[in-house]
Amino acid sequence: MDRMTEDGLHAAAVRVLVPDHPDLAGQFGRAIEFGAVLRHANDAETADEEPWRLPDQLVAPELEAALNAIVLDWRFDIGNDQAPTQIEVTHAGIGHMGLYIATATRTDLSLLRAALNMMIQAENTPPSPQLPALREVAHFVEAWREADEADDYDVSLTAWQTVVQVLTLAIATAPDRTGERPTQLYNSEGILVPTPPTDGSTPAGDTLTVLDRIDAGDGRTAHLDDAAWRAWQRLTAEWHGAVYAGRANDPDAVLSSFAY
Repeated sequence: MDRMTEDGLHAAAVRVLVPDHPDLAGQFGRAIEFGAVLRHANDAETADEEPWRLPDQLVAPELEAALNAIVLDWRFDIGNDQAPTQIEVTHAGIGHMGLYIATATRTDLSLLRAALNMMIQAENTPPSPQLPALREVAHFVEAWREADEADDYDVSLTAWQTVVQVLTLAIATAPDRTGERPTQLYNSEGILVPTPPTDGSTPAGDTLTVLDRIDAGDGRTAHLDDAAWRAWQRLTAEWHGAVYAGRANDPDAVLSSFAY
């Protein structure tokens, strides 16, 4: 096969594992709504007050289109046990949290991840050295944090950030590790156990291992052998960190792992 050009590689579709996580239900729809708000944040015609002055990177139509292209068709499947796209996961005869396989281009994933990183940088940078554009992003994020706390909208910055974290984690071509991993999670027997060590492993390698088990079957059920089970356990810890961020070790968040 001819070697792909860099542009062709970025345009090629890659598979992304997405967990049927109990606290992701509804988040994808709210994330898409936020993508639309972000796209028009600088528009004077749609602003209730003064329009924002966000960098072009955050309001580019390509950014909104990237998320829509990945999740729009199946955003309501998460949390729906009857969704035809869900893949059942079993190990040693025991069922676990279901999976979905999304398709995305590396370009779309890079756009989303770069925008997320800009928001994180703006929020975590002390005010004095911030550039004007970064200060504006920080104010924008702060305003939407307050809106999220009120929980009065079907649109959420937190949901958008969570979805982007999840979508850019379990990709067979991207070994970057994201999010804070929990130190302990409840297993299927309700026992609090340490999360599996990550030495010598990456989310990319673990994703490939799980995808191999899916591809070896009928595409509807992933029967995990012991190696794939260890990969699955590491991925669930990573997903947990992506969903709960700094709350990964909070008791209420850790309790949710009983469903994994």
